[in-house]
Amino acid sequence: MKKILVPTDFSKNAYAALFYVSKLFGSEALQITLVHSFGDEISTLTSRVDIGRSEGIVDKLYAQSEDDGKKFMHTIKLDLGDLPHTYDIISTPAQLPRLINTMIAEEGFDLVVMGSKGRTGAEAVLMGSTTLKVIQKLEGCPLLIVPKEVDFNIPSNIAFATDFNEFYQLSKLKPLLQLVRHYNSTLHVTHVGEAELNEEQRHNIEQFKNDLIEFNSEIHWLQKKENISNTLHTFIDDKNIDLLALVYHKHNFIDTLFREPVVKRMGKNTHTPTLVIPIK
Repeated sequence: MKKILVPTDFSKNAYAALFYVSKLFGSEALQITLVHSFGDEISTLTSRVDIGRSEGIVDKLYAQSEDDGKKFMHTIKLDLGDLPHTYDIISTPAQLPRLINTMIAEEGFDLVVMGSKGRTGAEAVLMGSTTLKVIQKLEGCPLLIVPKEVDFNIPSNIAFATDFNEFYQLSKLKPLLQLVRHYNSTLHVTHVGEAELNEEQRHNIEQFKNDLIEFNSEIHWLQKKENISNTLHTFIDDKNIDLLALVYHKHNFIDTLFREPVVKRMGKNTHTPTLVIPIK
């Protein structure tokens, strides 16, 4: 049984993430664990009161989390109908990035799923601060980021964005490979650049072609326009991409992508989930 970890703040975006992953593996029995951290609320609220009242605040936060969790579970089961998934919820004052890594290491989760932004996420940014922190610290497990506006579509077209400076064997990117095989998806290996490819990049392209020979695949070289984000998002619109996949480590172009300013109105890219696969 696949084990899915879903950090949640009970916002609409968090619900969209839970709904999406439940549909993505609809026919496969999933063990889905929701985890709600109220550590930030504790820090804010207890700073305003004396120590004697802080325990009461924590008790109220646990109670509120339990109540919100029951409503969340009830809604998802009504919306999904008869799917073979099991759901449970954990409430904690622990901070999310470290907690997620601990739970992955101790309980062997296969996938983490988050909304792109929480309740307080600004409309002018693509990723909320909590999601960015999780991306930067995540170890040992892929992260699926789901926008609030997403409608579930079968991922018939999946884009894998790379700078071609490194070759990633598809067989080692299991979360991506499983989706491509399950849905018989077309995989679009995509590079955004300004200059011509160098010899090493051209060599890596040939390796990608050999590795992808058994799959439906296309390789794209995109001329950079404005910035990497806008170029990729235009490509996503033009090719009707259903899912964007990225390999993340601190020194590749993806770190730059997540730090780029993103304009408020970006079109369909705000509807496209992103699968981030951490590589050390």
